[in-house]
Amino acid sequence: MSRKFQLYNLIMVLSFFFLWISFQIPEAMEFALGYFLILTIGVGHGANDLKIYFNARKLNLKKTLLFLGLYSLIVLAGTGLFFIVPEFILTLFIVISGYHFGQEHFEKYEIKTTWYYNLFVSAYGLMIILTLLYIHAQESLLIINDLLGSNLEVEVLLYPLIASVVVLLLCFLKFRQQFQLKEVLKELFYLLLIFTVFSTSNLIWGFAIYFILWHSVPSIYNQICYLEGTVNSNTIKTYIKDSLLYWIAALFFLGVLYYFLSDYTSLFLSIIIAFLGGITFPHVVVMHQLNSK
Repeated sequence: MSRKFQLYNLIMVLSFFFLWISFQIPEAMEFALGYFLILTIGVGHGANDLKIYFNARKLNLKKTLLFLGLYSLIVLAGTGLFFIVPEFILTLFIVISGYHFGQEHFEKYEIKTTWYYNLFVSAYGLMIILTLLYIHAQESLLIINDLLGSNLEVEVLLYPLIASVVVLLLCFLKFRQQFQLKEVLKELFYLLLIFTVFSTSNLIWGFAIYFILWHSVPSIYNQICYLEGTVNSNTIKTYIKDSLLYWIAALFFLGVLYYFLSDYTSLFLSIIIAFLGGITFPHVVVMHQLNSK
């Protein structure tokens, strides 16, 4: 069995463990632990973007500074636009995140990338995100309406969710020969487990479990394989060491955001989403190039 598939066996075990934890601790602790995991491992999984981009690229100082400036500008613009054109940026953030989640999840199958495949993985990722938001519609709409200054109802989540499921099923008919029956059954079990986690936890804890275990951990694994050639205790330590500076800078940026925007929005989570959106846009570009290789 491939080590990537063994990794998902570990993720399943950890998901059951986190599911058990959700029944053992009070909701306030779920929120605190969820935020902690998102801001450490979640943010940290994108902290080696620059090293990944520069790996195998011999750029002169001018091009290096140009890329660093462009990367920083995209982060700032992506965050700032959440408070200028929130409807457009929030929609773009959800769609891009859906593609990114789906691409990372199905990377282990090494299916040739085509526009049809991109549509397939996007529909999968959007289904995951929208299912979480729909299950916790009261909480998620509170955040969405806070960001948008609107009064949206649950239909804004339900109809896109139905559409994503329909597109996913139609695309699967195109790719069904790429999967063995046992792989299809395993993927269905993954979804059952993920949706069970969503249904039995609050919004933050459910998102944290998916974002950390089902997305960040496989992403970190693939990044280490790409950068170091293998995953072991030494390469993991190297990855963490190389990530520290970016991670500290990202949290500092979040602190600055909170300082200046705390009067603009009533919910800290709204600022977290704007922050995640800002760092997600360039991260997705870098990881798309990595997975394409």
